[in-house]
Amino acid sequence: MEYVRCNYCEQDDSDLVNEGPDLLLNRPGHYRLVRCRNCGLIYQNPQPTREELPNLYPDEYEPFQRGIVGEQASAMERFHRRHEMERRYKRIRRHLPQPGRLLEVGSSTGLFLATMREQGWQVTGVELSGYAAEFTRQTYGIEVMTGTLEETHFPDDAFDLVALWDVFEHVLDPKATLAEIARILRPGGLFVASLPNPTGFEAKWFGSDWLGWDRPRHLHIFTPQVMENYLRDAGFGLTSVESFNGRLGVTLMSLEFRAKAQQVPEAVWQRRSQWLYTLPLRLATLPIYKLAEAFNKTSIMTIFAHLRAD
Repeated sequence: MEYVRCNYCEQDDSDLVNEGPDLLLNRPGHYRLVRCRNCGLIYQNPQPTREELPNLYPDEYEPFQRGIVGEQASAMERFHRRHEMERRYKRIRRHLPQPGRLLEVGSSTGLFLATMREQGWQVTGVELSGYAAEFTRQTYGIEVMTGTLEETHFPDDAFDLVALWDVFEHVLDPKATLAEIARILRPGGLFVASLPNPTGFEAKWFGSDWLGWDRPRHLHIFTPQVMENYLRDAGFGLTSVESFNGRLGVTLMSLEFRAKAQQVPEAVWQRRSQWLYTLPLRLATLPIYKLAEAFNKTSIMTIFAHLRAD
C-alpha cells in the first residue's frame, strides 16, 4: 500500500469520509476513504500498488462467480442477468443506434460482450483476471486480453464504443485511463460507464456500510460533478447521466454489510434475512426505486459521453 495525492487535482488536502474492514471478502486490514477538499474526489488512501492490485480479486470474487456458476443459478437469477444485459444494450442503442466496434474494459465473464455480439457488434474485452478472461474465451469464443487497458496498446481510433460496467471506480489512475480511452475511441465515439453514486439515497441511509464504498476495491468514488470534470478534461462531452441498474440488490448487500460490521453471527443474519429476498418485498419497494431512478438518486449511475470531434 502507498500514500497518494488526489488523482484529479493532485492536491494533498483531504477529510476522512469513512473507514473500516473489507466487508465483502473479509481481507485483513483497515481501509480509509477520504474526500479532496479542493475538487471533491473521494478516494482510498493509502492505495494498493499496481503489483498488489490483482490480489484484491481472487477467483471467488462475486462478479466472476456470476458467470462461472451461471448454469447452476436459478431460472430467476438467469432471467435477471439476461434482462440486465438487454437493458444495457437498449440504453446504448439510444445513443449509438448502429452496431460497430466495442471494447469492454473489465469484461468479467463475458455476458455483456456475448449479448452485444448477438446484436451485430464486433466485440473485444480486457480483463485483469486471467480466470474470468479464460472463461469468456472458452465459453463464448470472444477475444479477451488479460491485463489492464494500458497494457493492451490498441491503435488510435480503434473502437466506436468503450464500456466499463462497475469498473471505473476500481482503476488506479482514472485520469490516465480516460486519456487512453479517448485515444482508442474514434471521434464522436461513445464512452459508457456505470459506477457508484455517492449522492444516492442508499449511500446516505447506510453510511459506511453502503455497498458502493466496497473497501478496498473501490479506489475512487465520483460524484456526477466530479465525473463531468474528468470527462471535460479528457475531451468528452457529457451526454447524459442515467439510473437504470441495481435496485434491491444493493440494499440487500448493504444490509448484509451492516450486519457484518455489527458482528451479527452469519447464521442469525441468514435466518433473519430470508424475507428480504421474497417477491412481495421486491414489489413493495419498486415505487421507491423507480422514484430514485427518476431523480438519479439510486446507488448506481451510468454515464454516457461522446468524444468531441474537435
